[in-house]
Amino acid sequence: MTVNFQVPHMRGIALIAPGAGSLPRRISRFFQACAGVALLSLAAPALAQVAPDLGSTSTFGIVSQTWSDETGGTAITGDVCYTTAPAALGSITISGATETPCDGEKGTDQGDALADLNAQSCTSLGGGAVELNATSIGGGPPGVFPPGCYSSGGAMNITTGTTVTLSGAGVYIFRPGGEFTQAADSDVVAAGGACENDVFWTPTGATTIGANANIVGNIFRGTADGLSITFGNSSSLVGRALTFGSTVTTANTSISVPTCEPFVTPVPGEGEVALSKTFGPTTIPVGGISTLTITLSNNNEGEATLTETLTDALPGGVVIESTPNASTSCGVGTPTAVAGSSTVSLPTGTTIPGGAPGTCALIVDVTAAAPGTYVNTLAAGALVTDQGSNADPASATLNVIPLTVIPPFPPSPTAIPTLSQCAMIILAFVLAIVGFAAMRRGAG
Repeated sequence: MTVNFQVPHMRGIALIAPGAGSLPRRISRFFQACAGVALLSLAAPALAQVAPDLGSTSTFGIVSQTWSDETGGTAITGDVCYTTAPAALGSITISGATETPCDGEKGTDQGDALADLNAQSCTSLGGGAVELNATSIGGGPPGVFPPGCYSSGGAMNITTGTTVTLSGAGVYIFRPGGEFTQAADSDVVAAGGACENDVFWTPTGATTIGANANIVGNIFRGTADGLSITFGNSSSLVGRALTFGSTVTTANTSISVPTCEPFVTPVPGEGEVALSKTFGPTTIPVGGISTLTITLSNNNEGEATLTETLTDALPGGVVIESTPNASTSCGVGTPTAVAGSSTVSLPTGTTIPGGAPGTCALIVDVTAAAPGTYVNTLAAGALVTDQGSNADPASATLNVIPLTVIPPFPPSPTAIPTLSQCAMIILAFVLAIVGFAAMRRGAG
């Protein structure tokens, strides 16, 4: 039986897979990321929010007034709609339906979803332009974001050759107060159970995705007339480019509508609080790493404050990874997660935003040294706040499978020495002379 699973982190194991030629680029990115770039550390990070209903746009990779593409080679996995067709349409592959022009319902649904996203509470990353790859959330590594809503007073940028990681199951909203620019050879990746369907980019300005850059999520056109989304050569998007009434430009670009299951926000009863949890990925090899995401929900108008420490005891055999990458999008509190230990916690005083519901998340990386099925449960009443406690338990299962060791290739057999044609002629000539001389000595 063949088991396919995603391994986002491995220790001491070299993996060779399709696209392995990109490893030097990733190694280069690692050293660039370690070059001492200044970062912004936020003590009170963003709040995880709720995904809007995309309505009639949900199956569309591109929704546009004008679709521009003069290069060709673009591939769309999903539906598309446009009024003005791209010049290179004949060399573009579309797996889904084509609608021309886009009907008005697409524009209405796009506008309603954008209004929903813009109405949700966000934590500001800064009053001006920010570099997402250099931003630390809740003391976590720079460029690693837990679920939440993040805004800025100016543009949001991603620097050339860097990676922004969206880690953990939940909803991600990025709301630049200007342009959104992702430079060439950079990546935005979903990890630890994050689903591309749950990622939303809503700049007020134009969006530019550089050459060979890869991004995930749903990108909405800027708010002013004429603002567009532009993809550089050989870029890719797992998500949707929603530019009804404006322009999307592609160039040998890959756009795929996500197939993962969207995150379902736990909704407690009115006036209650609740918990949910997930592992991502749910199956790892021995020594692999999975991200545990604990989502706290509060269905009260005002915020809920923890009146006791929330502690999650991991099942026996599962421990905090050597690099915990622990962070939270809950207010005030700082998570405690010691490498090699079996608990992660949020302190008294941590706040959960209000809303319908308001949510925030705690994430941490875990590992296991032995195969098995591990069930992690937070009991009813584990979340104690000034607005009450969770009425139902929250559970998640982590499957750890044995590593399959591939034996080394047998040594190549020792090659038998051979001579070139010229050497063979010389050898034959020498042997002939030696034989002739031997015959003369015998005759004498």
